[in-house]
Amino acid sequence: MKLFPTTNLKAKLTEDCSIALAELKQYTEITDSLVSSWTKKTFRGQVSENEFKIISSEIGRGAICVLTGKFDGTLGEIEVRIHKAFKVMFSILLSYPFIGFGIIFFNDGFEKAVESLPILLIGLLFIRYVFIELSFNFISRIGLNKLTKIMRIEKLTKKRGTTSVKRK
Repeated sequence: MKLFPTTNLKAKLTEDCSIALAELKQYTEITDSLVSSWTKKTFRGQVSENEFKIISSEIGRGAICVLTGKFDGTLGEIEVRIHKAFKVMFSILLSYPFIGFGIIFFNDGFEKAVESLPILLIGLLFIRYVFIELSFNFISRIGLNKLTKIMRIEKLTKKRGTTSVKRK
């Protein structure tokens, strides 16, 4: 089990990567830091001749997912992962059930702490699989849809599976 979700995709462009990345560059505010900021552009980050590392420019939730891609001709790979700053914040959130166990252990003793362990584990699983996983899936889908439109990605395929998503 991975603590933080990532998605690895294979992408097929409708045209050469130099044209698609030039188009992406027009919609990206070029910056060295991947931090949300008010801008009229769709993305923030770095775009070079055959690769990119960007975040959505939406304030608040846009920086949760970092999109990294590398292309050669019309084929390439895209990785979507959680931004390092959000990994720290989610790690703090994931530590709450452990802190709760420690507080119960300190105040009420080991027996009460063990009795509350199933509830704390359910809380931990809820934070990981409902809160983090759903927010990652929702926000990464929004970012990938924007990227697909801008770069004219014809087809996205999950790297490990056979599931493919056809884009127009």
